[in-house]
Amino acid sequence: VPLDGLHPTARCAGIRPRCGPVGILFFLLNLCSVFGECATGGKFVFFNIPQIQYKNPWVQIMMFKNMTPTPFLRFYLDSGEQVLVDVETKTNKEIVEHVRKILGKSEETLEREQQERQQLSHPANFGPRKYCLRECMCQVEGQVPCPGLVALPKEMTGKYRAALRASAKD
Repeated sequence: VPLDGLHPTARCAGIRPRCGPVGILFFLLNLCSVFGECATGGKFVFFNIPQIQYKNPWVQIMMFKNMTPTPFLRFYLDSGEQVLVDVETKTNKEIVEHVRKILGKSEETLEREQQERQQLSHPANFGPRKYCLRECMCQVEGQVPCPGLVALPKEMTGKYRAALRASAKD
């Protein structure tokens, strides 16, 4: 995610894919741009719409401003259903949590998928613990341990080899 624009860290904070079992084709966002209680949709647009677009590139988002007296979200699902969410007095965090509860995956499903991804990682791969079973090559049996943990034999160090080459040339 490129960190440019206004408040880039706020825009990418807490992004997690939570596409639910229902397929959302697009959603319609009707909001009021006047000040007061009705203007909470502006914060939702600023902080949460970029996250939704980034994590769900196949979902089309349409926004209409000042066309209705109350702000709402309408989701059009691939099954032909429509889900209407009233967001008049809710903050942007309340809106996100409400939509996650209605259309998103549960915490148990996300945990189970994370465990499945962890099990599918091949034992020969190594890297960050988040993606692989081993963080370092030295954790594989039969490999040379990390020089940071156990000092290498002097025959394996670069200084010793360079000194041998220099003495051999003389």
